[in-house]
Amino acid sequence: MTAELNDDVHAAARMLWDFHTAPALPAGDPGRHDLILALGSHDLRVADHAALLWRQGAAPLLLCSGCRGRRTGGSDGHPRWERTEAAVFADIARAAGVPRSALVLEDRSTNTGENLDFSRALCDRDGLASGRILITAKPYMARRALATAKVRWTDPEWAFSGHACGYDGYPADASEAAELVHFLVGDLQRLDVYAERGWAAPVAVPSGVRDAFDALVGWGFTAHLVPGSAAGA
Repeated sequence: MTAELNDDVHAAARMLWDFHTAPALPAGDPGRHDLILALGSHDLRVADHAALLWRQGAAPLLLCSGCRGRRTGGSDGHPRWERTEAAVFADIARAAGVPRSALVLEDRSTNTGENLDFSRALCDRDGLASGRILITAKPYMARRALATAKVRWTDPEWAFSGHACGYDGYPADASEAAELVHFLVGDLQRLDVYAERGWAAPVAVPSGVRDAFDALVGWGFTAHLVPGSAAGA
């Protein structure tokens, strides 16, 4: 079936959005941590939010992590970024008031697992305090980022904060609204697939959320599913 947006699609997608974003800290006081870890992506609002967290005193250091991923690397018709995600994020953070002395860059990673692996190695190498880490990324990555951290970097106490846009406020236009639904579906499948592969900790998914996922797959929102894996979440 053609993946078209309608009221039923939005209702199912909001269930996935609410589930994915549920672990995020409430807006306001982010608490105190040793490090803010910003996972790079095409969503530049993440860099702005990371800078806000730093200004709020969430941590003394902001680590921007990312080389290029699927979209920023030029796939699916998107332009390839000339500079790494980490470098672009750091520039945005500096413009938003974060001094160069508070910024750390990890610019080799191309996926979430590598974000954690390479950032951990950098902190170990440079002796950076990392007992309490606050991750920020695209808001719907909250569960997947934390599940990945539990396996790839086990020592820290983890928390997540995302920019407060909401399901309706995340996309800029109709094409991005449809793309968001594809991402929400793909990220739910990844919770199971990545846990099975040992890349992330298992996450319990309520039956109602699975039903919403199945409906969205049936309606054609499959562009972000893991290639070669079963569609069921």
